[in-house]
Amino acid sequence: MPAGTSLTVHQGDLVITQPGTVIDGLDIRGYVDVRAADVTIRNSIVRGGRPGGQDALVRAATPGASLTITDSELAASVPWATDGLRGSHITAERLDINNVLDGAHFWGDGDVTLQDSWIHGILHFDAHPRGGGPSHDDAIQIQSGSDYVITGNRIEGGHNAAIQLTQDAGPTSDVRISDNWLDGGGCSVNLAQKDHGPLQGIAVTGNTFGDSIYDCAIIRPSAGSISTQGNVDTDGQAAVIVVRD
Repeated sequence: MPAGTSLTVHQGDLVITQPGTVIDGLDIRGYVDVRAADVTIRNSIVRGGRPGGQDALVRAATPGASLTITDSELAASVPWATDGLRGSHITAERLDINNVLDGAHFWGDGDVTLQDSWIHGILHFDAHPRGGGPSHDDAIQIQSGSDYVITGNRIEGGHNAAIQLTQDAGPTSDVRISDNWLDGGGCSVNLAQKDHGPLQGIAVTGNTFGDSIYDCAIIRPSAGSISTQGNVDTDGQAAVIVVRD
């Protein structure tokens, strides 16, 4: 948030159903569920509420909903299996997202821009709070849709990946991941085509990778329309390792 921003505390969840709503300067002690078009959140903090109250601190997944969120922090007050930002038709700029399971989790139609933000402090659980084995946590996860722009961010701390791109929820295409600082995970960028055919229009270019990577900077399928040019290590010199599976 801009220095000197004065915040008003809002206790409880916000469910936004009025198109064009603007949320400005709130300290939200609950979850936000965007169910309307052209909603704006700016200069605010979203902390979440009771564990399990919603799958993300800010959610924009209702058909017809769209969100612009800027100059804000998404930080869970209670560490649990809660994501930071979820949904589609989202423009997000200058966010600090931390203390969450997935920093951002996108699916549906896509239409997402995330830029000039810091995603860090990703949680990992040996026993997933919702049940089952260890948590599968990424700084960013994309599961379907098209028209994604992920640029100018610092993205780190995911146990599985900094950016995990799959087709688990449907075809995924036209994704540009550029000019970011990326770190962490087995492979920091993990591209997996799954059962919807070769990935199309994927560009992972001009990124700098940190040195806290277990296996490789990028893992990608051999098939598909995928560019991985101009990515370098943390010193900005050597090209990073790209593995084809």
